[in-house]
Amino acid sequence: MSGLVEPRDVTVDTTAGTDPSRAQRRPTRRRSVADREAAAQRFLIDTVDDRFDPDIDIDWSAPPSPDAAWLPEGLVGLAGTRPWRRLTPAARVELGRHGLVDLLTLAAFATTAQSMLEFRRIGEDQTLCDDTARWGFATINIRTTSTAMFGRLVTVTGLPPGRHATLARRFERYTLLTPAGGTTAALYLLGESFVHGVAAALAEDPGVQPHARQVADIYLRATRRLREFAHLDFATTVPGRNRLLLTWYSIAAAVVMRAVTRALDDADAEHAAGVPRWRLRLARRRAPMRARRAHILYGEFLEAAREAGMFTDPVSRLLVRSTGARLDTSAEGDL
Repeated sequence: MSGLVEPRDVTVDTTAGTDPSRAQRRPTRRRSVADREAAAQRFLIDTVDDRFDPDIDIDWSAPPSPDAAWLPEGLVGLAGTRPWRRLTPAARVELGRHGLVDLLTLAAFATTAQSMLEFRRIGEDQTLCDDTARWGFATINIRTTSTAMFGRLVTVTGLPPGRHATLARRFERYTLLTPAGGTTAALYLLGESFVHGVAAALAEDPGVQPHARQVADIYLRATRRLREFAHLDFATTVPGRNRLLLTWYSIAAAVVMRAVTRALDDADAEHAAGVPRWRLRLARRRAPMRARRAHILYGEFLEAAREAGMFTDPVSRLLVRSTGARLDTSAEGDL
């Protein structure tokens, strides 16, 4: 069930009877089990006061605003192109509605995959009564609630969920085969970056539909400690690894990024809004918002990955650039 497992550094005292200078030179890349449990306990205590009920906090019975956008332009890959400028305001709203459903569908995939990885870790650790396991179950509960909330927002749009059948099968088949350790930490943080980026863009745009802004706001408040924990796990797992492992982490993450971007680009949103299919390929390549969208979805992860020494090999860099992301530019204003 757990698939491959990367070699892990263990916290065993091997300095007895050895040269002290060699022991001092040996890097400690992984935190101890005690450190991880202490972090889990701290986050678990912090969540006691957090109470979010989407059924109460969001007025699901309210009709959508007829004049509000469903998606910020920064998340519309076609925005800024000639076909986009030729669309009527109503067609742009329709394009955003389909785009939001596609993003919510992929966000549900990401949160579900994260929950699957949490279940796997709890099962492998065989510690169902400590704070680490309790924090894992709390994480799964929050992510499950978030996934259900995304589904209800899709219902509000009046559209069916995005199909993305091929990508869904790959998530189902390969998630639990993800090697434990740095690979899991990297892909987990990538999923966090994607969903947080979508939610932050929705919450910060006052022109977006109230339902979408409310869902985004609740998600951001409910998952702030989950996001911090994901960064902590990544920062204490990935940096300091050897070049071969860092290259593997980079390529694995870049492959997922490319698959998600292709799923967004291959969606039928533009066609539903009246854009001819023959114009889409050329328009996407020249779309000025492509880099902006990639920054929103992947920027947080790429910044942490670069600091950890990832994405220095040509293969992963080529794959990342195919998504529209800019590895050498972290500032949003430079996009």
